[in-house]
Amino acid sequence: MAFVAPAGTPISPLTFALSLARGLGSSAEVELGRGLAAHAKHQRYWLMSTGRAAMVLALQAMRDVSKDPQRTEVIVPAYTCYSVPAAVIKAGLKPRLCDVDQTTLSLDPEVLARFDFSRVLAVVTAKLYGIPNQLQAIESIARQQGVWMLDDGAQALGAVHMGRPVGGFGDVGLYSFDKGKNITSLEGGALVASNAELAAALDRRHAQLQPSSPLRTATTIIKLAAYATLLRPTLFGVVRKLPGLGLGRTLYDETYPVEQYSAVLAGFARTLFDKLPQLTRQRRSMAGALNEELQKIAGVQVIEAPLDSQPAYARLPFLVRDAARRDAVIESLEAAGIGATASYPSALGDVLEVQASLPAADRDMPGARQVASCIVTLPTHSYCPPDLPIRIGKILRNTLQ
Repeated sequence: MAFVAPAGTPISPLTFALSLARGLGSSAEVELGRGLAAHAKHQRYWLMSTGRAAMVLALQAMRDVSKDPQRTEVIVPAYTCYSVPAAVIKAGLKPRLCDVDQTTLSLDPEVLARFDFSRVLAVVTAKLYGIPNQLQAIESIARQQGVWMLDDGAQALGAVHMGRPVGGFGDVGLYSFDKGKNITSLEGGALVASNAELAAALDRRHAQLQPSSPLRTATTIIKLAAYATLLRPTLFGVVRKLPGLGLGRTLYDETYPVEQYSAVLAGFARTLFDKLPQLTRQRRSMAGALNEELQKIAGVQVIEAPLDSQPAYARLPFLVRDAARRDAVIESLEAAGIGATASYPSALGDVLEVQASLPAADRDMPGARQVASCIVTLPTHSYCPPDLPIRIGKILRNTLQ
């Protein structure tokens, strides 16, 4: 049975061939880095092996230039990808959790403003599924408190808030090219920044990193070819349940390498970055049609983008009333060949590896727990058929009635 993958970026055979040729040339890395920096309106860039490795490097550089050695805490949203607190801990720092606004999934500025910032080094935003956080408000709080702000746009390349690109707020922007992101080379990430002192620290640390090995690059290219082929609905239904693929799994992990990005893989990210406006329009169009249908269904809460925001919609999230209904919805959608997910299965305060580093006050985050128990995400990529919103609407009505 045809099955619509829960997330992804389609890569045609022609795009694959052009990307590989571009990567084997001499300028893909520079073109990609300059393009990302210009997109975020920053002056400098650093390309990394993964988005999470990029976060580790950014936090380590912030620590390097901090004037206060007691500033070892990093505030992160209480509901986000597990790789965020893992990167904080891998960088030798301590995560602190700020609850999220259930209506927008944004780190809640009102909760953030009440924090004790005396030991805080930085604030990290999230933009889950490509929906901007309340970035201007968060940036204002970080400035008032004299702490760094890392604008994590790993899932939101192409999104805009208050007329500014996501990744362009705060001191450092972060993008990811891992699988399921807005553009992909299966791995890879980037930092963009302008602060001279921080840029010097990033230069020093980046220069010390190992380059990506030719074997790893070759292996990733083979995986990319498989990804480009198998993401199609006619094939994804066959492969999605094969053992060893790790599809749909969310694991806490600190064991990944922190390395430089592959120059060859940069050709894929650069080619898809050229297509970003088209990819983003397609995702917004599908998300708009899905939201229009979801708003008609009792028992469904649509996630609101903050005012004056244009999301990039790597996926489309919504909430139902409880975990039992959420599980029933996902089971019904998957039975119909639609890749719905429960996303990250726990609030960060309930992840054992994160709990060990948290003060007791950070473990009870009601907004994050509610989102974790009730969230569903839907695909938005260009392999989604035009009738997908209507099909999903019928399934939800039957399941939630």
